[in-house]
Amino acid sequence: MSFNKYDTVEDLNDSKHDWLLRVRAQAIWKGITKETKEFRGYNVIFVDDCNGRIHGFIAAALCVKYEGYLIEGQIYKLNDFSVKYYNGDETSRSVRTDKHIYFTNETKFMKDEEDGMKIEQQSFDLFCLEDVQNTKNDNRYLIDVVGVLDGTPTKIAYKKDGVEKSNVKFMLHDGRCYANVTFFNEFGDSFLKAMKEDVEHPVIIIIASAKINEWNDEVSLTNYPATRFYINSSHHSVKEIRSRIADNSFYVTKLEDQDDKDIPAFTVKDLFNLTEDYIEKIVQCKVIVKKFDKKVKWYTNFCAKCDIDIELIEKKYQCRECRKIYPYPDKRYQLTSLCSDNTGTVPIIWTDEEVIRLCGKTVYDIIADDEEVEDGDKFPTTLQEFEKKEYNITLIVTEENVKEGSKVYTATKIAAPNEMSGNHSPTQKKNTEVKATEISNLTMSSPPTGNSTTEKVRVRKRPDVIQCKLQETTVTNVGKLKCLKTESVSYFV
Repeated sequence: MSFNKYDTVEDLNDSKHDWLLRVRAQAIWKGITKETKEFRGYNVIFVDDCNGRIHGFIAAALCVKYEGYLIEGQIYKLNDFSVKYYNGDETSRSVRTDKHIYFTNETKFMKDEEDGMKIEQQSFDLFCLEDVQNTKNDNRYLIDVVGVLDGTPTKIAYKKDGVEKSNVKFMLHDGRCYANVTFFNEFGDSFLKAMKEDVEHPVIIIIASAKINEWNDEVSLTNYPATRFYINSSHHSVKEIRSRIADNSFYVTKLEDQDDKDIPAFTVKDLFNLTEDYIEKIVQCKVIVKKFDKKVKWYTNFCAKCDIDIELIEKKYQCRECRKIYPYPDKRYQLTSLCSDNTGTVPIIWTDEEVIRLCGKTVYDIIADDEEVEDGDKFPTTLQEFEKKEYNITLIVTEENVKEGSKVYTATKIAAPNEMSGNHSPTQKKNTEVKATEISNLTMSSPPTGNSTTEKVRVRKRPDVIQCKLQETTVTNVGKLKCLKTESVSYFV
């Protein structure tokens, strides 16, 4: 007999209709056609006690039954509904699943008055702010983010087609990068009203189901009918950020696109002696990759939601933060290299993005290639080809490196390999003894070449000199010379 009489969101499929869910209605909004302003129905994000999330839709013809009954935050029992799979071309989905549920005439929907399993007040599929830029062209999904408010939100009023409109602009940062946010009209006004209340500082904001928009080359998070904001929420992600701020482990790294020639370059020895002025700064180092540490796995399993490595617990991959279980988790590169110049050796971690950029293959591409990994224990050939080559590597200097003496650095950019002119080994060079050549002939000058006493040496032939008188000319009216620009070319190793 099952301990829980309810089905889970993860269990749902289109094989039947008599499903029984116990879920919280986290967000509810009206579906209205943009062109005709026609009301199409209610949209709901449902969350179960396993933090499973799914989008539900109630058609306009059925909405009369639920007017005044649907309340955000309320827990409901829901059964006898239809499960449908997305076709693949739907846009602005609020939940990243391949299925959603439809209410029918037979659907039973009632408030839950019993004490059941705990369902979180809020459940999100949080992404790092750097992913906003990376996913701007993927209009299939809306996005959930969390960050610290930077600066003061400002309201701008304007007219469009004779209609009064407004927007509220501000920025968020999550310790690694920034994101622009623009809330329009009434939604922006409601945000400013909430900010006037006595809120704890720094202000940490979760934006759920935000739409990524690009205007005049500026990428921003904007509001959509499904969008909700949560100021200083009780969600664990907010608590974690506030804890990191308190112990000074939360910081913002501004890695602006700098010209390589403007980035200071250091030897390995100098790298280990940098002062506090270089904390959270980027520097360069020209080194040879001696070898990778092959005793550790070359990739790691991670939780895409929490962006942390996950562990194998009782033969199941489970995230220690959100507790989600993954039957097949996401994977990313985890490479640690020992790199040297003639002053020393430094361990450098290669990020997933840089490895993919250099070799053109994801972890999955390599795992799928039997020649690369054989029975699974072999270190991939593609990655071994990075060894014994010289690179200009851009590193981020952390507080750990400077204050706590950590000798491990993380690469933010790895240039294509250089042509090598030496092995740059830090080992002690031995002095080579040069013996004086014994001279038997004490004459201080060698005989003329033509009169050489060595019979085996052929007399050099004197070249004929041909005189040529050139007409003297003066070059005038030379136009401005055009400097041809050379294109930089990236090479994949």
